[in-house]
Amino acid sequence: MVIQVDELLNKGVNVTIYNGQLDLICATKGTEAWVNKLKWDGLETFLSLDRTPLYCGQDETVTKGFVKSYRNLHFYWILGAGHFVPVDQPCVSLQMVGNISQSPNYS
Repeated sequence: MVIQVDELLNKGVNVTIYNGQLDLICATKGTEAWVNKLKWDGLETFLSLDRTPLYCGQDETVTKGFVKSYRNLHFYWILGAGHFVPVDQPCVSLQMVGNISQSPNYS
């Protein structure tokens, strides 16, 4: 999988990766591990960046996830979600899909 993602990134294709923090099937730590192995010229900068917290609506008291983006790579960590992120965290999922599709998202 890493080779295919490398090819997409190097061709300038936008790549979005997301994980539910509580996902036991596709653990976030495992996903982070293969992202760290990418052969992409932007990886070092991507890894050096801080994650940006995600909130739902106007409520900035409860962090619902994090995103880290650099150029055409975007990684979303969705808190309190398992394998079915949109079911577990619909508000932040809608924001994520709106960001990916560059469409307005209303929560």
